Amino acid sequence: MSQEQDRYLVKALLSGDTDAWNEISLFIERMLKNASRRHYISDEDISDLRQDVLTKLIEDNYRRLHGFSFRCRLSTWVGSIVNNHLFDHYRSEIRRERRNKGFEDFRKDMAIDTQNDEEMMARISDMEKLEEAIESLTPAERRAVRMTYWDELRPTEISKITGERVSTISSRIVRARIRLREILAPLASDESQKAI
Repeated sequence: MSQEQDRYLVKALLSGDTDAWNEISLFIERMLKNASRRHYISDEDISDLRQDVLTKLIEDNYRRLHGFSFRCRLSTWVGSIVNNHLFDHYRSEIRRERRNKGFEDFRKDMAIDTQNDEEMMARISDMEKLEEAIESLTPAERRAVRMTYWDELRPTEISKITGERVSTISSRIVRARIRLREILAPLASDESQKAI
């Protein structure tokens, strides 16, 4: 495509030309399929990711398309949007996996603290309720729990980040787990009362 063709295509996209949008959609899909050779991306994910990229192109009244300056080829520009979106997608997947792993590690530690109390373990296994309980902690306790379990940092690493003593961080984590157990225990007994 020449720069003249790029100008024509951008103008057609901005005017809502269906053929132009189909052309750009097929280009995005080809880029995603090429990426799927390097990284496994299912066909269902390719379709979803293509739609996400198209949405990025039209959001805020075509703000991105209006911002295209023709300093590079349209294909290069759209390709960079696709690559950045894939990077963001994988980064969020990694965060989600880390968070789930951190959640499992947290459950294991809480299981030790509660001597495997069945009601308490059921309560802890509900991630949404656990998040609510974590929100009720002090900001410092919340930060310590999230850095320990979600970010997988040791107290020594947290100490370097926050500038606090390692013993302070360790005791804060212990206090946070005790407070969470206290917060979750009445909720667990309330649910067992409802069952009766």
